[in-house]
Amino acid sequence: MACEWSQATIVLLGLPGSGKHRLKHILVDQLGCQPEKVGIFPEEVSADRLGDFQQAWCVIDIRSVTRSGRDDLAMQRLEALLNASDGVIFNFTEASELDTQAFWSRWVKQKSKALPIVRILNQQLPNGWCGFEQRTDRIPLQEEVAVSEDRNVAVRSYEFNVGRVCLDHLMMGLDSSRENLGMQIWRVQAVVDTFEYENLVAIEATPFRWDTFAADPGAKSGWIRIQGIDLQQAWLDEIVQASLLSS
Repeated sequence: MACEWSQATIVLLGLPGSGKHRLKHILVDQLGCQPEKVGIFPEEVSADRLGDFQQAWCVIDIRSVTRSGRDDLAMQRLEALLNASDGVIFNFTEASELDTQAFWSRWVKQKSKALPIVRILNQQLPNGWCGFEQRTDRIPLQEEVAVSEDRNVAVRSYEFNVGRVCLDHLMMGLDSSRENLGMQIWRVQAVVDTFEYENLVAIEATPFRWDTFAADPGAKSGWIRIQGIDLQQAWLDEIVQASLLSS
């Protein structure tokens, strides 16, 4: 028997790459939620429409811990998403070490002691779970991220069409931009042909981690998408172009 919340309108909040789209598929395919009743912020739902949804869930990728300094702005944004939510969904639990899970549990409790947490394990929500109770004190959320007291900026996305790339140069350039230059690169997605490997390589980066793996042989290749806060498009273009010239 379906839970009452499966008929409710739900908006999924979370940092780029937290698994919001994955969770939407679970809700629709496994639990019978109607696709039009599950929205994703900000890709499908703007901030001024958040009040139209009965439930707001904050989705967190718990596979990696954060680092002070480098990740402060992302964590500031995540706290704002937390305050706008009725509950928290811990995603990728099966790939998270116990110490890392404990880190995220402590962080949520420090920021919002009363906010409930539910874990997705192997792309399954707990059996019999019937959703969160709606909060009456959710804090309204803005599209932009506050980078200072007098300056807000939005998450921007840049796309590049590429030929064969040197994966090492591309990854080194992007990682150095984030680690050494403090660029707020929050999401990288790509499927590329590389000098290093015969198979296509997929890149998945989120605010706190980098992953590369063999792409589906039939996947569309030759593209890179980079998202973040206050990024310099010309600088990103230089990194991409340098990876094309390397062999």
